[in-house]
Amino acid sequence: MSHTKQLLTIIAASMAVLCACTDKSSKDAESRDDRAAFITEFLTRYPHATLQDIYKGEFQDQFGPAHLLTNREAVKSYIIRELSLADTLGGTYCEPCGWQGRYWRVNLSVIRDSLLTADEFVDAFMASAPDTLPTLSQAWMDEWHAMQRLTKELYPQLENYATDSANIAKLHSENNYVMHHSRAFNSHHHPHYRIMRKDIVEQIVRPAITATSQR
Repeated sequence: MSHTKQLLTIIAASMAVLCACTDKSSKDAESRDDRAAFITEFLTRYPHATLQDIYKGEFQDQFGPAHLLTNREAVKSYIIRELSLADTLGGTYCEPCGWQGRYWRVNLSVIRDSLLTADEFVDAFMASAPDTLPTLSQAWMDEWHAMQRLTKELYPQLENYATDSANIAKLHSENNYVMHHSRAFNSHHHPHYRIMRKDIVEQIVRPAITATSQR
């Protein structure tokens, strides 16, 4: 190979590496912006939320309901009972669980306000459940740690951050992942919802909300 060809080959290889690095940096920056926007919106909408609640949402966004559903009638009965006992149904009709929006929280108020029947709601919820229980992976751990670091950067005074962080780390050390909403979140924001896949929300829930708003 001539000296000129060698030089051109080196330049081409260098450009390929540079483009790949630039593309990755661009995607990383975009992901960071999306994470930051979600954290800010979530804590603005739910001012009593803590790191524990952000974790719960991110886990839901990755894994969905995270429990197996087999008995439809039992699921329906529990939802109807919860709806009848709820004094307040906090939150919006539906919202993404995490910054990637794979899964959405759908408030039981869509049944109360006759946007969906109880049967439609239950069917959508059950169709969103996984076939197997989730398992913690390094990719998920890396994702959560990135979210946790950014939360600390954006909201260094977030209440109960150190305790929540330690509790989440302990949970993972025990190869566990289930975490409920914080007491503050439950007492102030009254969450009553079920988790549904994004495609099911777009097919069933959002059209029902749009139709109601146009009446």
